[in-house]
Amino acid sequence: MFTVSNKSLIGLSVAAISIISSCVNSKENEARECLSSAQRQFETEQYDSALTTLDTLDIRFASEVSVRREGLRLRPRIIEQMSLRSLEDIDRQLAELVIESEKYKESLKYVPDAFEGYYTTAELAGKVPAEKTGLYARMTSDGLFTVVASSTKSALSESVSLNTSGASVSTPAVPCDGERNDRSRGVEIINFMPGECDTLGTFAQAHLEEPVTLTFNGVKTYSIPLPADQLQALAKVHAASNVFSALRRTQNEKNRLEKQLQIARSQQARTFDESVN
Repeated sequence: MFTVSNKSLIGLSVAAISIISSCVNSKENEARECLSSAQRQFETEQYDSALTTLDTLDIRFASEVSVRREGLRLRPRIIEQMSLRSLEDIDRQLAELVIESEKYKESLKYVPDAFEGYYTTAELAGKVPAEKTGLYARMTSDGLFTVVASSTKSALSESVSLNTSGASVSTPAVPCDGERNDRSRGVEIINFMPGECDTLGTFAQAHLEEPVTLTFNGVKTYSIPLPADQLQALAKVHAASNVFSALRRTQNEKNRLEKQLQIARSQQARTFDESVN
C-alpha cells in the first residue's frame, strides 16, 4: 500500500513538473516571438514599431531575463538607425533654413546699439522711436522678434492694438515702470518682448495691403493710421524672425539627435556580445 502511494505521488510530481516546465517554455517562446517581431520591424525600418514592441517585451515578459537581455542589445541598434535617418532630414531642413535666413539678413539692416544690436528694415534703421509715433519692429541677433511702441501724445498707454476692416489684435498690457514702459521724456515708449508682440507681426503679414489703424490703449485711447513703412517692417521682420527661430529649433534638434546617436553607439559597445557573431 505504501509503495503504491509513493508511486502515485511520484507520478503526480512528475506530471506537475512537466506542466510547470511546459508553461515556462511557453512563456519563453512568447517572449522570443515578441523579440523576433521587433527584429523584423527593425530590418524593415519600422523603427518606432520596433521600439514599441521591445517595450511590450519588457512589460509583458519581465521574468524572461535572457530574452530581454537580447532586446537590450537590439534597442540601441534601432535608436542608432532612427537617429541617422532623422539626421538626414534635419540636415536638409537646415540647409534650406540657412539659405532663407541669409536672404533675410541681406534684406534687413543691422543697427548697432548701446546694449545689443538689432535688425530692422533699411527704411526704419535710422529712425528714432522717440521722435515719431508708431511701431518699430526689431529682431535680435539670435532671431527674437520685438517691437517698440512710441507715442508723442499722452494716453498713459500700456498696450497697443492694430485694426483693419473686420479684424483686430492687441498686445498684453505692460504697466508703466520707467523701463519697459517709460514716460519720463514726454514720450510714451513701450518695449514689447517676444511673445507679447507676435500677434502684431502676424497681423501685419495678413493685412499687408490694407490700411491699418494703430491705437494706444491706456487711461485714454489715441489712434493714428499706421505708416506704410512701419507696417511693412512689422511683416518683414516678423517673417525673418520666424525663419531664424525655426533655424534655432532645428539646430537644437540636430544637437539632440547627435547626442542620442552617440549614446546609442556607446550602449552598443557596452552590450556587444561576441558569441552572436
